[in-house]
Formats: sequence, C-alpha cells, structure tokens
Amino acid sequence: MGKGILYTIHLVVVLVCCILGSCGEMEGTCAKDDGADCGSPPLEVTPIITKLDGVKVGHVQDVILGGKTHQMTTLSMKPQVLEVKHFLTDEECDHVIRLAEQDGMIDSVTNTPTRSTNVKIMDMNQDTVLSLREFILTIENSFDIYLDEEDMLKMYSDLGMDQNGDAEISREELHSQNPKSLVDWLTKYVDKLPHKKSRMSRQAWLYPSKLRDKKFDEIQERVVSLVGLPRILIDKNDEFQVVQYGPRGHYHAHWDSGTWREQVPCCHHVRTGDRCRSCRFMTVLFYLNEVEGGGATAFPIANNETFDEHAFRMSGKINLHRHCEDANLVVPAEKGKAIIWYNHHVDPATGWVGEMDSFTLHGGCGVTSGHKWIANKWILVSDEREKDMDPNFRPNRA
Repeated sequence: MGKGILYTIHLVVVLVCCILGSCGEMEGTCAKDDGADCGSPPLEVTPIITKLDGVKVGHVQDVILGGKTHQMTTLSMKPQVLEVKHFLTDEECDHVIRLAEQDGMIDSVTNTPTRSTNVKIMDMNQDTVLSLREFILTIENSFDIYLDEEDMLKMYSDLGMDQNGDAEISREELHSQNPKSLVDWLTKYVDKLPHKKSRMSRQAWLYPSKLRDKKFDEIQERVVSLVGLPRILIDKNDEFQVVQYGPRGHYHAHWDSGTWREQVPCCHHVRTGDRCRSCRFMTVLFYLNEVEGGGATAFPIANNETFDEHAFRMSGKINLHRHCEDANLVVPAEKGKAIIWYNHHVDPATGWVGEMDSFTLHGGCGVTSGHKWIANKWILVSDEREKDMDPNFRPNRA
C-alpha cells in the first residue's frame, strides 16, 4: 500500500475520532502532533437579527411552513408589510378563540389613563387661544379620548366654557374652568360613548409554554419558521395577545413599539407594573374570523416620502373611525391570514435592533357589523442583546 494511501487513511481516522469527541484519548490516533487542534475553545459568533426580503410591492414568494407551501405577498415596502393567506386553518382560528374565551377576556387599555392629572395644553401656534382642533388634541394627548367638533361644542355648552361664543377657548376662559368638572364631564361622556376612547376591545393573553396545547405549539413552530430569527427570541417571550372587537370596536392609529429616546427599560426586562417602554421588533397579526363589516388594518402613512407627526395629528387622520379609508394601505380582515411588519430598523453597524420605523403607524378600523377576532404575536427585542439572548434572564416571569 503506497505512502499516500496510508496518509489518507490516517487523516480520515483523525477526523472521525475528533468528530466523535475522542480527541487525544487513544494514543497515536488524534493528537496535536497530528495537526488536530483538540484544545481550542469553540468560536463565539455574535447573534444578529435580519429581515425577510419583500423585494417590491406585489412580489410573491413561496415559504415552507409546517411542511406546506404558502405564498407570501409584499403589500408595502415603507414600512415592509408582508401577507400570508391561510397561515392558520379555520380549525386553528376557532381553537385560539375558544382558548381565549376559556382564559377570560378583559377590557383592553392603553398606557394613557383616562383620568389623567397631567394635562398638556396643545397650543400649537402659541397664540394663547385654543382652537377646536387644538383642544381636541389636548384631550387626545391628556385623556386618551378622541372627540369630534360636535362633541367639543357640547362640552363647551354643558360646562359654560366658551363665554364669548367664538368656538375658541382663551387662556382666561380655560383658567376660569374647574379642572375637576372637565375630568368628570369626560369620564361620564365616555362611559356613555365608549367608542370615543382610542381603543375599544377585549383581550386575553395566551402562553404556549403554559398551555401545553398541541395546536398552539404547531402555530408557534410556524411562526419560528416564518420569521427566521434566533429561536430564543420567540420562545423566551412566547405570549400571544387575542383581541375581540365588538360593534364600533377599533384601535386608532398607534405604534406597537417605543423609541430608544425613551429613557426607561424595555417592558420584557422588568417586572410587571414597573415603568417601561414596549420593545417589539416585529409584529405578526393573525385574523381569526370573517368580519361582517369593517375591521380592516390601516397604515395611514405607508409609502409616504416623509412623515410630519404634528401635521398628521392636526389632520385628525389618527381617528380611524372617520378616516380608515383615507389610509395609504388598508388590509382587509380575512380568516386565517397573517400579516407581518417590522416596527424597528436593523442597525447595520451592530446587526441588532435599531431605531423605530415611524411609518409603521397603524390601527384597527371600526367594526361596522358583527365582531372581529385577531391575535398578535410580538417578537420582543431590546437594545441589550446579551439580556435578550440569555435564557435565564426573565424578570417579567418571576
């Protein structure tokens, strides 16, 4: 047998024994003298996050989920919004609804309390006089209540605020008003007309790791396959939010995540109840039923060249009861469909989460007939990569 053949056989033995984990255990087989590095630590690779490539609006691509081929369609590139029809079967949709009803639905709330004590006067042109629109903005920002001009004129009349009848509130007229009477009026008004709140729905939180439910586990696996992110980001914070909207149910335009400019920690890094900000890199939204009327998801500023938040708020288009069809992108609710979008950019320097994408402003249009059921799955990512990738760092599950 030639020398070259003997060397080849020896090299194969070296490689096989190292793969089997027996480096250096047998004399003359796999030692450092043979050129095998048996003692070097494994290479450390910094984890990164990536986005799916939507290519362009209207692009259709195949994705394999749970052994089945689905088509994913790009609805928008700014922000990138992708749609996968029939992501869930009818049976799975009905099953998720049943689980949520068994868990118990509660009223949805937002971070802004209705009975706020911190009122920010929105005198946008600083002329010391509040126009109807400026007072509407003041109430929106301070009380999370969305009134129209007819509501405001009724409030002026009931409280005797507009003393000279010019439909504007001067500094003197405002200061002569008892703040408690304004809060009491607003509280009673939205008790009678709850659709005046920014959000009107009921919700439940479901946790696959706690449910031990086969169908839910299969849905979770499909999400993992779809998003292509480090699995720990999905499994570590595995909750799904299930939401029911009744007649006139809605959620006005909002962002799912917060900006890094907020100097508070991410909510999934603190105990429940602590002051925090949402850090939701990605949203996966599932439609769980066919809605008789309304209930679309609207992205008011999708594909705009620029975004001026002040001008947008002044336009009143944040109110999706009145301005759903004015949105640049309106996605109808269809049972079993999933839509996904990224609430943040990826920082090219770090390969991790970057700043919030303002163009993800979105909301749920009013239900005009019947009910609407959805589920949200948020992929939570903070600006602290080590904590997110540490399976033992879970303060909000303590």
